[in-house]
Amino acid sequence: MNSLAKGFDRLTPIYDSLARLVIGKSIQTSQLHFLHHLKQKQRLLILGGGTGWILPFIFEVNPSLAIDYIELSPKMLDKAKLNTNEKQNIKFIEGTESSIEDEKYDCVITNFYLDLFSDEHLAGVVVQIKEHLQPNASWFATDFVSEKKWHRIMLWVMYRFFSITTGLKTGSLPAWQETLKQVDGRLVDSKRGCHGFIKATVFKF
Repeated sequence: MNSLAKGFDRLTPIYDSLARLVIGKSIQTSQLHFLHHLKQKQRLLILGGGTGWILPFIFEVNPSLAIDYIELSPKMLDKAKLNTNEKQNIKFIEGTESSIEDEKYDCVITNFYLDLFSDEHLAGVVVQIKEHLQPNASWFATDFVSEKKWHRIMLWVMYRFFSITTGLKTGSLPAWQETLKQVDGRLVDSKRGCHGFIKATVFKF
């Protein structure tokens, strides 16, 4: 297990509560906003899903959805499993985008995942994920934006915190929206949250 996984393991018991304390309800409501787009989907890839609190909401929208759920932290993964039952079609995989199996998905969710990478590495990560998407697939990405001074201050504090607690090497927010567009992603819907600090998006590929 690498140091980043160990760091997130340590945060698992307080991760969701800490996020709500710092950001408020917007961090969850933003991720839930576009789940209705999953109604007609068949195979979903989730990267960096964390504790899996969102899984019951996803299966409520589409109970027959098949999900591959990839998470680096074993303890996060164990907690995510508690949010499912044996009737649901979900496979839990410990790892990162490099652990994606030889499958094609018609939708992918990367909520607060792309912000883990520097601009230098993000393009390669996005291309690697895109290779597993079917034509006309949907990509749901919810993440932070940096457009105001207080955004930049908050991001500096957050990156500093995760650097200390998990060993995260990335120190600033990458241009994740622009990177998705550069690989032919077409933005079809978006919504702001937390006074513009969070943006939920739906891209088509």
